[in-house]
Amino acid sequence: MEEHTGQLSNELLIRTIKDYTLDVGAKNPVFNVYGYYVTSHFDPKFRDYYFNLKKEETIDFSKITPKSQTALGSYLPFKELKLGNFAPWNQLFLVINSAYILLLLLSVYFIAPVFSGDTAKNMNPILLTTRYGRNKLTIAKIISSYLISTSAFVTFYAIILAVFVWYFGLSGWDTSVQLNLYWINNNVNIMAFPEKLTLLGTFINLVIYQFIGLILITAITILISSKVKSPLTGFALSAASVFVPSFLMDIFQAGIPHKILSILSVSTASTPNIMLKLAYDGFFGSFWVDGLVIVMIRLAFAFLCLYLAYLSMKRVNQ
Repeated sequence: MEEHTGQLSNELLIRTIKDYTLDVGAKNPVFNVYGYYVTSHFDPKFRDYYFNLKKEETIDFSKITPKSQTALGSYLPFKELKLGNFAPWNQLFLVINSAYILLLLLSVYFIAPVFSGDTAKNMNPILLTTRYGRNKLTIAKIISSYLISTSAFVTFYAIILAVFVWYFGLSGWDTSVQLNLYWINNNVNIMAFPEKLTLLGTFINLVIYQFIGLILITAITILISSKVKSPLTGFALSAASVFVPSFLMDIFQAGIPHKILSILSVSTASTPNIMLKLAYDGFFGSFWVDGLVIVMIRLAFAFLCLYLAYLSMKRVNQ
């Protein structure tokens, strides 16, 4: 693997394509995911090699001409990109994106009754007429809600990362995100991403982005719980806040509505699409600036939701 990693260049690509093709032609070939993706993405004639091997014809590897930067739609020149072991990192992104949705729903499930549960049992007149009921009890419940969601987040991700490191190690951490070749297809081309970012850097940014989303959903759930009388209704409305913005983004695929929905949508199922939209279709056309703006707006909106929830509970039975 090491001899096939490094700064992206024609020499590296030709060596990787050659070794992969020769491995395919061996008597007992083992499928090489890394070699297959490099060959299929960078060599326009890669399918011809299979016919050559089947006919037992000699392949002249000196005539291999990898695709150019323009043909691949790469924003950055090849010399600024590093090719490495991207396959396990792609699996890590898939796992944490799936776990994230489960985490959001579990958090919503446990937090939805925080206020509505007492309302449904008609306990508010008792709890909120105590000396500190309207203030300290409300604040304590908000803090407890965040302890639940944050603890679940840390536990989920600690387990996932521990298993990943134990099974795969950190090989490929410094690979350019543009060369996660799983993210190059008919729907998305991560090579158009304009910033220098490694797979490890992408992972860290994604986890932070998801945590901010969790903070927002927790706040929305707390607000809804303070307004409704049934935990089930609160759960349904809070769960809708997880999925509805993403659904509406598929309907409004451009313009101001799409940009507003991108602030409310916490889904990260299509990480490369999010990265490219932040880089090109955000309010400022900058990945870092638009990402920071979304984070700040989400935190401000979360604080507003918590403040409204606090006022709502303070007014109960006054």
